[in-house]
Amino acid sequence: MNLLVLVERLSADPIATLKSSLIAAHLFGLLLGVGAATLLDLFIVRFMILGKVSKEYCNVVDFASKIVTLGLLILWVTGIGFLIHYALFDPVKLTNQKVWAKIAIVVVLTLNGMFIHRTVLPLMRNRIGRSLFDGITPSQRSLLLVTGSISATSWYVPLVLGAFPQLNFLPAWPILLAYMLLLTTAIVVTHGLARVVIPSMPMVMISQDEYDVLVTRAARSQMPSFVGFPSSGNSLFGPALRSSSAYA
Repeated sequence: MNLLVLVERLSADPIATLKSSLIAAHLFGLLLGVGAATLLDLFIVRFMILGKVSKEYCNVVDFASKIVTLGLLILWVTGIGFLIHYALFDPVKLTNQKVWAKIAIVVVLTLNGMFIHRTVLPLMRNRIGRSLFDGITPSQRSLLLVTGSISATSWYVPLVLGAFPQLNFLPAWPILLAYMLLLTTAIVVTHGLARVVIPSMPMVMISQDEYDVLVTRAARSQMPSFVGFPSSGNSLFGPALRSSSAYA
């Protein structure tokens, strides 16, 4: 009986039900993309701290990148669905410039995602067993970090735009200008990190016994899962570690 009431409520206004379904699917796609993109950025930080890329972590990165692609696909499908819905039932919504600003940002996300799949992910797979930045040029180092910053910024901005209805029917240009300022700041900061900070970080060679002690201590401490330590290697001189507060 309760199920029949639910069906009756949903079928009483099919147009409203369709819009609510689009909203739910759109939010689901956005959450998938934001969550997986954040995970990818955290993995890059993990590689920067520990300095070694493993096959297992690369598999996780590949899986997370597929989740990002799925989230992006859902955004496009539901976004087109919204445009069709507005054109048929609520034409005034097509004059909401925030909608077109979000579409422009999703275009940036799509282009950046295509570039990451074709260039960045293969580069990361070639780092397996080595430091993420070992043997790559400064331009490639910047590429890894800048594409990550573009992805993070471009995923979180639509999330913020959707959370603030006060921005509805504002002109698109101030929204896009604010987005471009955030994007430029993120690119400049990560580019500086790749060109100046990371190359200046000294490498410290330690013995295998010292490394085993560090791994044991880290395993006993409470740390986020993405900051896990790799198992001991067979290298005669032990792995090269970047000196950071993580090993203090």
